[in-house]
Order: sequence, then C-alpha cells, then structure tokens
Amino acid sequence: MNFKLLSASFGAILLSIHTSFGQITENPRVEESSVPYVKIKKVELTDANTVVYLQFIDKQAQQPQLRSQPRTSPFPDSRIPKLQQQGQSQIWLDPETRLYKPGEIDKKFKFIRAENITTTTKTSVANGDTVDFVAYFERLTPGIEEFDFYEGRSSGGYQSWNFYGIHVKNPLKKQPEKSSKPIAKATTPPAKKPAVKAPQKKVPVPAPKKESETAVLRGTVYNAKTKEPIAAQLSYIESGDTLQIRSSSGKYRVGVDAGEQYKFRVMARGYYGSSFSLAPGDSSGKSFDQDVYLTPLIVGETILLPNIYFETSQYTLLPESFEELNRLVDVMRDSPTVKIRVEGHTDNVGDFDKNLELSRQRAEAVKNYLVEKGINGSRIEAKGYGGTRPITKGTEEERKKNRRVEFVITEM
Repeated sequence: MNFKLLSASFGAILLSIHTSFGQITENPRVEESSVPYVKIKKVELTDANTVVYLQFIDKQAQQPQLRSQPRTSPFPDSRIPKLQQQGQSQIWLDPETRLYKPGEIDKKFKFIRAENITTTTKTSVANGDTVDFVAYFERLTPGIEEFDFYEGRSSGGYQSWNFYGIHVKNPLKKQPEKSSKPIAKATTPPAKKPAVKAPQKKVPVPAPKKESETAVLRGTVYNAKTKEPIAAQLSYIESGDTLQIRSSSGKYRVGVDAGEQYKFRVMARGYYGSSFSLAPGDSSGKSFDQDVYLTPLIVGETILLPNIYFETSQYTLLPESFEELNRLVDVMRDSPTVKIRVEGHTDNVGDFDKNLELSRQRAEAVKNYLVEKGINGSRIEAKGYGGTRPITKGTEEERKKNRRVEFVITEM
C-alpha cells in the first residue's frame, strides 16, 4: 500500500471515530443542582443519543449525604435511612428521568438506559466511595445548547438528582446548499391499479399510558432591604415526600408535577423565612416565575407575621396561624440570643380602650404560643397598640391591613 493510500485510510478512520463520538462537552457549566455530591463530568451527543457521564462522590465528612436532606438542615428530618446511619448509602437512577429544554417542557428527551448504576433496585455504597455512571437519553435537537436534567419523583424520603441549566455544544446542522443546475424529471411508469384486498378485522390497540405533565418553577431569593440575591433553602412536599433545594446564588429552578399542589417554604440563615403556594394545574402555562424577598434579622427591624388569625373580636388563635407561628419558633431556636417584642394592632373602628386591650391580649396569645413551644418567656415582650399605629387610611378593605401582628427584634 502506498503512502497516499495509507494516509487516506488513516484519515477515514479518524473521521469515523469523530463521528461516532459526536459532539463532546467536558465538565459542562451547570447553573444549579439539587445535590452537591453528584457531578456531571461530560455530555456527549452522538447521532442517536445524548450521553451524560456522572460521578457520585460519597465522603463521610460531606454534608448533606446522598438522597436525603442534610443532617445539618434547619428543617426537621426523620427520614434518613438506617443504612445510611450505619456508614452506607444507597444510590440508583430513576427511569422516569427526562431532559428538558428550559421553559419549553414539551421539548423533552426520554431516558433510554444506564451503565454502572441500577434503575430498579438500590445499590449500597460505602462512605468515601466514588461511582462513575452513564445515562443515555434521546438525542437533543440540534441548536438546543442548554437543558435541564430532571429525575422522576422521589419516593421514600430520598432526594432526586436534578441539574438545571446544563450548557453544551450542540450547534444547528448546516443545510446543504441547493444546486443551481436543473434536475431532469424522471419518467415514471403508469401506476398499477392495486388489487382489491379482503377487509381485515381491526384489532383494538390499547391506549398509551399518559405521562404526567411537568412544569418548571424558577425564581430568585432576595434580601428585602438591599434587593441583592442571597443563599437560601427551599423545601416542599411532593407525593408525600419532603424535598429540599439549596441555592448558593439565590437562584432556583424546580420541576413540578402539573397535577399536584405545592406549598414552598423558603429559609435563609439570618433572615425571617417565607412561604408560598403553587397549583400548576390551575394555569395553562408550563413555566412559573416566583421571586422571594426575605427580611433580615437585625436589631430594630419590624417584621410582619402575615398569616395570624383570631376568632372575631377575640384573642383565641385559629389553627390557620400555627404554620406561621412555627416559623417564628424555628427562628428563635436557630438564633438563641435573639429577643423580640410582639406587637398587636387593630383598626380604629369601635371603642378605643377595648381595641387597645384586645391588641394586647392578642400579642400575649402569640407570646404564650411561643412559650408553649419551648421558647423562654424572658426573650419575648408583648405589647398592644390598638389603632394608634395604622399602616393605611384608604378604603374599608385596605384598612383591614391595620389589624395585624408584628414583631420587632430588640436584641441579638
């Protein structure tokens, strides 16, 4: 074989190797991930598949561990598997995992198979071990250079592995240039009349299993004073499992089931938490934006308790108030040096003295609830101001805002 022929053959081999490997992105940039212990090492786009190379690293000193909430989380967690507590963890990949184009949930790419990780049973991994595994999906449409890796719903208290904003090289394919030369029309023989076939009995085909629709919730958690993003934690319940997302940048993105209703709780160290509800099925949209503003815990700051309810003209707390009050309990427990003054307010309708006494009694009711939950009473002062400190003087509907409970941080 001469040298030119050998060179040509070698070049053809290299070309075929390149084609089979496809477009490769090493250590792709990932905007957000739900867990710190699983990394995407590489994404390869072949002619047929999107191949995601991942690595699981389980270090004994690392928190949080595996697919459960971190042990240091401020949220109560009784779901840590006993196997994990004994120095082992369990991993698997949910076969319901999908790839999505951000904001366009109808553009999804199904999971095909996995290597070096199970999809039907859980595999035990000792603390400190590293597991490299590969997941194969349908091929991303050319031109999609950012996608989300969304694992199916968690179960049994385990946290899903979700990655949002994965950036890869996937340019549009160049269209072949059209030839300017006219193409001769081929003569076609006359079509033969098809033979008449006997009618065939139709066999009923079972309807395909309907997949649950998925939507995306995204937003940013801000400092309510400075309007700057802050590191935060979001927790929510899906199919009976409490899940948690940590964001160091304040930005978050969550895949949600359109058929469920959600209550999100947002917390950040040094801030008073917040919550909001989401019912994706009530809207025709497939993407939801929800920014959250948290008030910093600083001396002199007045913070509204937005969901405190009493019996009409009474100071008996209604059960709807307990969730908000428990959030304040968590703040007091996490910051044992904080002291507060609970302030009760009414509108200016009715007898002045009665309103003043009612507002004091309501503030005392809030204090008593906190004490019953284990907060030292010496850290809580209660005062009533009646209708002397209105926040609005507008319409009758707006004046309802004057009936409120707030707390002021008096000492840190």
